[in-house]
Amino acid sequence: MTSLFASLAHNLRGQVIYESIKTFQNLEFQLIARIISFGINMYLLRRIDNDVLGLVNVRLTLLYSTILFLTREPLRKAEIIRGSLPKFINLLWLSPLISTVLSVICVYLWYTFSSTTVDVSWTVVLSFPISAIIESIAEPFSVISLRLESTSGSLGQHFAIGQGMLICVKRIFVLAGLFIFPEMYHLDLFAYSQYFGAIAYLLFNFIAFYVYIRNKSIPELESFSTFSDLLPKFNEGIDRNSVNAMSTMFAHSILKQLLTDGSAYVMTFTELLSLKQQGVYDAVERVGSIIVRTILSPIDENCNAYFSNTIRKESSVFNKNTDNHDDLVKNLSTILHVVGVLGFVACIFGIPYSSTAISLYGGKLLSDNGGALLLSLYSAYILVTAINGITEGFAMASMDNYQIYSHGKFLFVTSALHLFINYVLCVYLNSAGFIVANIINMTIRIVYNWRTIREYLGESSPSFTTVFPSFSTSMFLGASLFATSFSYLIFATTPGLSHNLSHIAIGAVCLILIAQHTIQHDPVFASIIDSLAKKHRE
Repeated sequence: MTSLFASLAHNLRGQVIYESIKTFQNLEFQLIARIISFGINMYLLRRIDNDVLGLVNVRLTLLYSTILFLTREPLRKAEIIRGSLPKFINLLWLSPLISTVLSVICVYLWYTFSSTTVDVSWTVVLSFPISAIIESIAEPFSVISLRLESTSGSLGQHFAIGQGMLICVKRIFVLAGLFIFPEMYHLDLFAYSQYFGAIAYLLFNFIAFYVYIRNKSIPELESFSTFSDLLPKFNEGIDRNSVNAMSTMFAHSILKQLLTDGSAYVMTFTELLSLKQQGVYDAVERVGSIIVRTILSPIDENCNAYFSNTIRKESSVFNKNTDNHDDLVKNLSTILHVVGVLGFVACIFGIPYSSTAISLYGGKLLSDNGGALLLSLYSAYILVTAINGITEGFAMASMDNYQIYSHGKFLFVTSALHLFINYVLCVYLNSAGFIVANIINMTIRIVYNWRTIREYLGESSPSFTTVFPSFSTSMFLGASLFATSFSYLIFATTPGLSHNLSHIAIGAVCLILIAQHTIQHDPVFASIIDSLAKKHRE
């Protein structure tokens, strides 16, 4: 399937739809990993103590993700491909040093200010930042995969496989450990899984790139004659302008992290929710984010790389009347429409099927603790986060230094406001307040990003209405919402397997009808599917 997507350029008009399609080419790897992880999590919810899950999945995972995000984001998003290639490589190898410094700071903050009353050993806590440091050693290979990705799709495939492996290896280790070492303390088991996953990820990247360069199998890596060219060369130094760009993006990343995981920070450093409530919220978020993580996140990553590479590559000679500019605008419009339709579908079907999904995923633990309401709200959040991911990627790629500085001030204000809204809504709405706060936050960011896009593209800027489904598709979605809501009242409120299966069957029929109609009558989806079908027949 990957090679099928990668070769679509020969069957489409230039780059217009090809770049949009290419963002989907590696979804299969992460999708498989997410399904495996999803299934294992269903078992863990029924096997491991709720307080342990709340501690690991919220507080310790937040420590781990904060370190990794602040290490990765500046390297992946900032304009650092300047000057010579060795200087670029040297800059990438600052990632282990950055993650080490961040680990020391974050561990101190967590141990000093975290509100948990559970006694957690140092060995468990340190496993999360140390695993982040190990993974940061492999970050240069991930950045190269994203920054040097081209039409062959090979580096994109490598990145997707690595991310998919990282997702499921840790969960597989925990599952195996429950059977092989049934007496082991569960927190220790999660700690060992962090080490195992990080080391496996590191070895995969080192071995894979060694093979790529030795066999000269990837055109994008032709600039590296030997594997040692991927390692730092201290006599080359680093480009100061790149360091400045990365420093600016690092400040943005801190604020963006507060915006993204504001609810987790409130839970970690306050006592508004118990560990059990935190575990329930995290479990619901994992169910709701399955679409975000399997489909939208890979699209965002590929689109961010495409927007950044295209805009900055042409920055010195970029003429807004050129074909490149027209292609960029059409690709932006295409991707916005695709993620918009996906977001609306997720929202429409998420509302009537929240209780069923929660019951299947977490049983009574989630059903009896407001899980269905949380997942219904999260369905609306999926829609706004899908749109924000694309608009923010384009806006950040198009900003000059002054705009980046202004964006930093915007993030500072909105991050403080977001934390305040999280706290207030949590007091009145409990964990549901976190999702409402996230929806408000994402909406504000979309408005800001769209204003930036319009300033950059001017009159050629696509209409924001491109994110909406076509009129006929909207009618199908409305009819499906009515049918599935009626089905929920008839079947889902009545206990029994047959009633649940009937409710699911009705939703499946509605989803198939919507998919068929969209493929046939939506111009964007029709073009993509027709091109895939032609290539398959060949």
